[in-house]
Amino acid sequence: MQTTSKTFKISFYILVVFNIALLAALSFILLNGSDGFMDAERINIKDKTGKNRIVISNMDNIPPPIINGKTFQRAVNPAGIIFYDKNGDERGGIAITDNETTNLNAIALDYQNADAVGVLAQDNKEDNYFKAGLIINDKDLSGKPGHNINRINLITENGNAALIMKDANEIPRIILKVDSLGNPSIEMFDKNGNLNWKQ
Repeated sequence: MQTTSKTFKISFYILVVFNIALLAALSFILLNGSDGFMDAERINIKDKTGKNRIVISNMDNIPPPIINGKTFQRAVNPAGIIFYDKNGDERGGIAITDNETTNLNAIALDYQNADAVGVLAQDNKEDNYFKAGLIINDKDLSGKPGHNINRINLITENGNAALIMKDANEIPRIILKVDSLGNPSIEMFDKNGNLNWKQ
């Protein structure tokens, strides 16, 4: 029950932040555009010191990630909304990636160094592969930018639904699954990732 409550709160906060960003963007467009419309390739919403707090951008103008004041290269360049803290460091966002083979959409909330919670949806254009889920990470206390410890995945993938809980070394230790045929299972693994119990 406590885990369900925390998951609900996280999802609720994600929706609140998304709605605030969307409301800000719509208000800007309606107040500044002719006939209520405005075309833009990128919109920067800044605080009074001039630092970006929200950026709305197409894929060609999406800013690179900033962590601890340092700029890094993105693995992919999505269109989306990027959120920043008061220091100008990236703290999450909404990313829409569309390439020749895959649609991948994600919402992320970050720790100071990398992703903390993510919601994703993916489907391929050339086959029937699809995946959607919730990803929860521990913070990597070494502070290495872009690296955290994946601990919990709640995933549906090609009709197979699973809750995967991992240890601090990212080794799956418990998997609760219902496969595409409706068969449920519980699997437990040792610290080396070897299956030691299944029901």
